[in-house]
Amino acid sequence: MHLLRILRFASLICVFLVGALALAQSRPNVVFIIVDDLNDMPYQPDGKPLVPTPNIDRLKAQGVTFTNAHTNDPLCAPSRSSMLFGLYPQTTSLYWFEDWRDNGIYNNSVSLHDNLRNGGYGVFGTGKIYHGSQVGLFDEYGHNGDVGPWPWDGRQETRRGYLPHPQQLFLYEGIDADMDYKWEHVFGPLSEIPDWPEDPSEGIPGYKGWRLYGEAFKYVDDNNRDLLADERGAAWSAEVIGREHDKPFALFTGLIRTHTPLYAPQNYFDRFPFDSIELPVVDPNDLDDVSTALGNETLYGFRRYNMLVRHDGKDLFRRWLQAYMACVSFVDDQVGIVLDAIERSPHKDNTAIFFTSDHGFHVGEKNFLYKGSLWEPSTRIPLIVSLPGGARGKTSDQPVSLIDIYPTFNEICGLDENPNAESSGYALEGHSLVSLSRDPDSGSWTGPDVAITTIPGKNHMQHRVYEGTLYPHFSVRSKRWRYSLASNGGEELYDHENDPHEWRNLAHDPYYAFVKAGLKSQLIELRDGDRWEALDDLIRWTSAKGVTKRGEEIRIVGRGSGSLGTKAKFENFEFEADLKVDPFTRMKIRYRTDKDSVVYSPILASDEAEHSAFQVGEWNRYRVRVHNGRHQLWINNRYVSDVVRESPSALAPLTIEASGVPFFDVRMRNARIRKL
Repeated sequence: MHLLRILRFASLICVFLVGALALAQSRPNVVFIIVDDLNDMPYQPDGKPLVPTPNIDRLKAQGVTFTNAHTNDPLCAPSRSSMLFGLYPQTTSLYWFEDWRDNGIYNNSVSLHDNLRNGGYGVFGTGKIYHGSQVGLFDEYGHNGDVGPWPWDGRQETRRGYLPHPQQLFLYEGIDADMDYKWEHVFGPLSEIPDWPEDPSEGIPGYKGWRLYGEAFKYVDDNNRDLLADERGAAWSAEVIGREHDKPFALFTGLIRTHTPLYAPQNYFDRFPFDSIELPVVDPNDLDDVSTALGNETLYGFRRYNMLVRHDGKDLFRRWLQAYMACVSFVDDQVGIVLDAIERSPHKDNTAIFFTSDHGFHVGEKNFLYKGSLWEPSTRIPLIVSLPGGARGKTSDQPVSLIDIYPTFNEICGLDENPNAESSGYALEGHSLVSLSRDPDSGSWTGPDVAITTIPGKNHMQHRVYEGTLYPHFSVRSKRWRYSLASNGGEELYDHENDPHEWRNLAHDPYYAFVKAGLKSQLIELRDGDRWEALDDLIRWTSAKGVTKRGEEIRIVGRGSGSLGTKAKFENFEFEADLKVDPFTRMKIRYRTDKDSVVYSPILASDEAEHSAFQVGEWNRYRVRVHNGRHQLWINNRYVSDVVRESPSALAPLTIEASGVPFFDVRMRNARIRKL
């Protein structure tokens, strides 16, 4: 009897192991290729120079091309963080070049990579996947991304790069002497070997040659040189794909080109003879009707464009464009190496392939040369999905975005669809692309009718890192229309059916008021989410004497002092409201931390110079954000303070206090709060 039980138990174990092996073999492997700063050139759109991309075209023939796909924030760090955690930038308040590890919501959420790992996948990565360090994020990691090679001036402190090409320093003469990030505006073939002259007066030893990864980079000619970062990453990816794996694998290949500086081997430049390059189609009056916030020509992208075109006789913009085209072609060749590896691997018929970019990039449209805008060249991305058994050679014009990547992985890989249930509690905000990837003509779509994109309400040239990030601008793209709403109320509306280059802003044409209203409603719904709680009724507050409600205003009036506190208690939260304060009143916004109260009282413009954002006796829009000891305050879209204190020890109400001699008067409207 004892032996029989052992045999039965052993039989059950065998059945379990066979079943587990069958399940592992039935789930597809995934190869995810993401390119840095790649716009829609692989789609060969009208109005842009033609760049043949035979390898990306090969992938198009194997899957579904999403022709109306967009980034959720056209900057590297927020775009990638949002995609890899499945949460919108407006949910996490990470809009800028910040480390996702410093963001409390991301830090308490489950990344796509961890969800894959928890679901039994081996997770591999190489190059740039997240913005910043990739340490500890993958089971095995190949090669770091490096946007070099770099010129070097011989100093130890610059050995890692981030110097401009010494033969292009003329770019920064005159009005562009203060141009930031000088290293990223330069371009050219590797054959133009940098030669940095010695300058003893500045402590510069000088150096001739390239550097990569902080080491000397050999370049004799295109046939006798070291490999670039993307070439190393593509080769490593091919090796991983060719292995025998004992469980399904997900491979993330991050290609650093077409990120600036635009250096590539000479033979890629030779593919695009200089005199044959046609400049992008532009309208000389294009900027006449754009939003003042979005079309401010002191912004970084406008400055980069003007820096090139102001040099008469050099045709620098065309040369820059040639370099971008060369880098697109270079990237296509690396994609080909990965696709070839899949074709010859034993996993060929059971591998899903994704190809995309973190955002687009202007190449002169609207006199702009950068990412970071809410116009089509910046928001639109290539997105191709090839699934085992999926549609082949098809297209979909459904508006989708990078937020939809995580749910798509979950469905095809059989992963947890609510990975944050036991951590941050945030549900993923995207929608799976699987149905559309299998049948783009009749496949179901559960997501919104528009794709939303945001940019932070600040200039790239400003050095206060967080300024304006809680007052971002937003845009939504439907199948036909784009509608943008700036934080200062500016609007843009474009009809892509009749105006694919977005030259005519229809936002102020009454004929299109109905269209604009519908898109604005969808934008606000996606922008604000469902976590905000209105505070427009006294039933939500604990008040003292002198507090009244009239119409849409809550008012605190009296002598001595008065206060208004929320009945609900909060630890991590965002609060915003319009406040009007009598000039003789002092007001405080208070909430409890470990040892004391955090108090903001920037009410009188005369208090401190930094409080000039406040307009005495007028309605002012306040926004306070408290998260894990970080306390931020904005007034009227302007940064006022950003301090780190001890994290709250317990939940506490948010309180508005007023005091003055002999009289105080505080009015509040449009107040709301959300827990983080």
